[in-house]
Amino acid sequence: MSESGRKPTPPIVLIVVAVLATAVGWFAIERLAMIAEHTAGEGAVSHSWHLIAIQALILAILCLVGTSLWLLRRRDEARDGETGLLAVLDAAPDGMALIDGSCRIVLANARVEAMFGYHRDELLGRSIEVLLPDAPRFLGARTDPDAAPILRADLGALRGLETKGRRKNGSSIPLEVSFGVVGRREEVAVAACVLHDVSDRLGEEARLREAYRALRFANDRLRGVVEGTSDMIAALDRDGRYILLNDAYRRAFQRLFGCRVEQGMRLEEALESRPEDLSRLKSRWDRALAGERYKDMAIYPDGDGALSHLEVAFNPIRDEQGTLIGAGQLIRDVTDRVEAHEALRRNAAQLEALGASREQAYAALQHAYEELKLAESRLVQAEKLSALGQLIAGVAHEINNPLAFVGNDLAILQRDVANLMRLIQLYRQAASTLAERHPELAAEIADTAEEMDLEYALEHLNGLTSRARDGLGRIRRIVKDLRDFARLDEGEKDDADLSAGLASTVNIVAGLARDRQVEVVTDLPPLPTVTCSPGKINQVVLNLLINAIDASRTGGKVTLRTRQDGPEGVAIDVIDEGVGIPPDVRGRIFDPFFTTKPVGKGTGLGLSISYGIVQEHGGRIEVDSTPDVGSRFTIHLPLRPPPKEAPALAVAETLRDGN
Repeated sequence: MSESGRKPTPPIVLIVVAVLATAVGWFAIERLAMIAEHTAGEGAVSHSWHLIAIQALILAILCLVGTSLWLLRRRDEARDGETGLLAVLDAAPDGMALIDGSCRIVLANARVEAMFGYHRDELLGRSIEVLLPDAPRFLGARTDPDAAPILRADLGALRGLETKGRRKNGSSIPLEVSFGVVGRREEVAVAACVLHDVSDRLGEEARLREAYRALRFANDRLRGVVEGTSDMIAALDRDGRYILLNDAYRRAFQRLFGCRVEQGMRLEEALESRPEDLSRLKSRWDRALAGERYKDMAIYPDGDGALSHLEVAFNPIRDEQGTLIGAGQLIRDVTDRVEAHEALRRNAAQLEALGASREQAYAALQHAYEELKLAESRLVQAEKLSALGQLIAGVAHEINNPLAFVGNDLAILQRDVANLMRLIQLYRQAASTLAERHPELAAEIADTAEEMDLEYALEHLNGLTSRARDGLGRIRRIVKDLRDFARLDEGEKDDADLSAGLASTVNIVAGLARDRQVEVVTDLPPLPTVTCSPGKINQVVLNLLINAIDASRTGGKVTLRTRQDGPEGVAIDVIDEGVGIPPDVRGRIFDPFFTTKPVGKGTGLGLSISYGIVQEHGGRIEVDSTPDVGSRFTIHLPLRPPPKEAPALAVAETLRDGN
């Protein structure tokens, strides 16, 4: 390191040396020439000596300059070589150092600095023990306990010595050390030391050992699972050689083919005596070894002639890079399952044959049951309508009789009150005359008029009688609406204006709507006449309106709308903004006795009866409901209902007679 730090000789030094050498040479030549002239005594000889001396001096100077330049070039080449060598050593991945015969460090590269934490100047001249405490054990003995170890003369080359180094901070580092003699200086060997940090390798080796233990453990567990299952497991490599098979596979192979198979055997070797079975198995294995994953069913006869049903699954095996290295096979004996399934299939066929003979009777019974339920609901409806009709008839009759004479009396009272008011006006015009002739009577009349507030009575008496007549008119309309709703005088279908009848139905539920604080909005345009039973249609709409009001929230709105439904029908919409119908019960709302109302609030027959009435008229009811948004019930009615079909009981009787 110290040689590489010397500066090159400047050219001016070489010039000065050459000038000095020329001057000395010239002085020597002049002295020789003077001696020669003195000796010879002739000028010609002196001149010849001068020429010869000058030529010799020039030749000597040229030789001196050439030799100097050659030495300078060799020195620069040596210096460049040393610099390049140091650069190579610094680029080396391992630590490298040169030690002399006393095991002292004379050179160290940058990797040594990085490994041990020293600067290289701190290491120069110090014993190698600074870095390698165990160095004397394999480099040389000590002449004195306090002296540095002496490098052995027969050191030769040592490679792959494992030891521990010591860093500047006192920590240790695992190393692999190599020594070799690279030359001699003054009859003492100079050795090179290569230090390789094996920390990463030792860590990797520890990781590999741990991975190997884990692999051994996993392999043992896998072996336990493979051997502990009743399924047959095997695997082949790309050459068709068994690399894995469990005892269940060996036993099954021996039972089915009468041949032994062991790990390491080729498939051709195991089935050499059974070419047909070999061809069949090889074709399946070839698909798996080509990378196909599939399942198959195979049937093999046992030694006693019984058939074994095997479920075979093939899976390709790939390494971590995805390269196909073999295939695995898992076989499960499903003979018991197949036989049980076949027995169940036979039993099912027998049951199906047994049930087929009763299918027609069951269908007829089911149809009769449905018709019976429909007849029951219609009977309940008829009884309700009959009772309602009788009630309305009685109420209307009882109300109409007193209503008639109260109306007549009120008309007479209104007429007489008008006459009395005109008479009082006449009396008031004669008040001055009466005061002059009968002052006491006039005073009493004035007191009585003031006490009864005659002016107020005269002003509002006519309004009182008019409002009373209006109230009686409303009572008459209500009674008429009740009669129009029930239509007790109409037992058969007739042409009717549905809009007019539905208006009376709205009047019936008006009180309920007010109590519930629900607004009932109607949109009842003129419609073509519909052949129907108006009372029954009103009953359906009344039931839908009551349900809509019950489902509405306070301040909500219920809309009743009629419209023409194509050229041959009409539609009635009952729309609310209530709680809606949950999807899970929407399909059951027309079932008899099904209700979502609390106990005592509904019988569950309203919508069922309504559904039957609409069907009786050849129509249908559609429901569109969204929870927490509202519901829409739409009744579609034809202008002319279809002819009646044969009664359900007669149909059931015909089916029964036919059976």
